[in-house]
Amino acid sequence: MALADDLLTQAHRLATMDTGIPSQANLRRAVSSAYYSLFHLLISEAVQQAVPSTPAGLRERASRAFSHAEMKKVCARFTTARLTDDLIPLLSHGILPELLSVAEIFESLQEWRHIADYDVSFTFLRADALTSIGEARRAFSDWNLIRNTDEATVFLAALAFGARWSK
Repeated sequence: MALADDLLTQAHRLATMDTGIPSQANLRRAVSSAYYSLFHLLISEAVQQAVPSTPAGLRERASRAFSHAEMKKVCARFTTARLTDDLIPLLSHGILPELLSVAEIFESLQEWRHIADYDVSFTFLRADALTSIGEARRAFSDWNLIRNTDEATVFLAALAFGARWSK
């Protein structure tokens, strides 16, 4: 989780480093880093659960197999009650509120990251960046509460296998 934590720290540093009117570059990078902190947290958790630590480099290689778009689609399945028959039997307690929160925040942060990275017509305020960072922190906290549950394991597997995973 070191990279995820470092990215969240970097996001805050970027959002707060300018006195007066902050630069758009710093705010945009802060929003993007907030998203990437959650992205890398979830990938790290999934790879640690599913991939052995040896041989050296295997987990790093497996981490490259995750897709932003597929992860967002999985989150949408968990947040819009579009759980299909392949997931329902695996979620004995349904979707935990904290898991719902993580999935919703992932979707939201990814949308903000797209705006930050590609929509130069949008002007960010420091408050926008700090809100994104706060949401990422909340997702980290919520994740920490449920990370050892069966529901979290199913979520991570769904993130890893995306569209290729069906009944």
